[in-house]
Amino acid sequence: MNALRYGLVTGASLCLWATLAAAQPQALSGVYAREGGTLVVLEGDNQTLVQYESTFPQGSGMGECECTLSVRKKSAKDWTLSTFQPGGTWTLSLESERLVLKGPGTGCCGAGWSGQDAFTRTASSALLACKVKAAQASLKTVDGSNQATTVASGDAVQVYAVSPPPDVVPVRVLRGKQTLVGQLRSSDLDCPLPTAGAATASAEGVDVKALVGRWVQVRRKGKGYMIEEWCGANTPSVTLAASGSILVDFGQDEMTGQVKAVKPEARGGSTLQVAFPGGASETLKWTVADAKRNVIHLQGGKDYFREGALYVRDDARKGIPVQAEVCEEE
Repeated sequence: MNALRYGLVTGASLCLWATLAAAQPQALSGVYAREGGTLVVLEGDNQTLVQYESTFPQGSGMGECECTLSVRKKSAKDWTLSTFQPGGTWTLSLESERLVLKGPGTGCCGAGWSGQDAFTRTASSALLACKVKAAQASLKTVDGSNQATTVASGDAVQVYAVSPPPDVVPVRVLRGKQTLVGQLRSSDLDCPLPTAGAATASAEGVDVKALVGRWVQVRRKGKGYMIEEWCGANTPSVTLAASGSILVDFGQDEMTGQVKAVKPEARGGSTLQVAFPGGASETLKWTVADAKRNVIHLQGGKDYFREGALYVRDDARKGIPVQAEVCEEE
């Protein structure tokens, strides 16, 4: 009887433990990245911050989202968030395999944003582990006000930062069982900055010699090509350096990245793995479209290059007609 009672009590205890364990919310702090976008979650006892950055097609150029959101309410299935500027309510749905962000985009996204973005849970990486090097520093809220918390030299923090880091970075301060979220000056932190090191190491092993140069966007016209020039904007171009650094000029905006890997393809083509600031990355297919005229086709990702475009090497553009937009005189 005692053995039976012990077995029942033990079984009940195990079932209760399993139920409680299943009920515990899964920690989500980390960096979630996809091609053209990054979602950063920093959970704390005092507040939870979500940072969202992405690029998206906007007319002939690219729009950007740079949103810092504060979690107002949490449930097992979704979080309710808001920006620190007037802009309505956002939600983060916690699906089993992905995180889905929905919101109006007002104030932190350009016109034309779809109002929704998704990131797979498996595409996540840890925040950067750093130490406070300043003798003393005040943890600030996102609006810039001081919290009643002071960090000291040697305190452990987790940081979302890119290289080079901005003046102020969002952090999680780890103090025993207590975790606080806020902002600290990057100059007050001692961080290994692996992002910069990884990019440098990768660039040394990447051979992009055949692709190096400035490539200007062209369009087909009959059996040839045409370069378009616009009022108040550059002709879109892509510039690739021998170091693997890549500059994408959208016309009115530009973005820099780093080629992390190159895979040779048939007929002189290549597949490029390109990393952009904030953890975003894209896979671009570089195809030789016209070897005689030095014209290539660049396509990939979900944003600017998703439909593909033609580019001619700048020093080989001679003979290609230019169609200039008629500009209004000031």
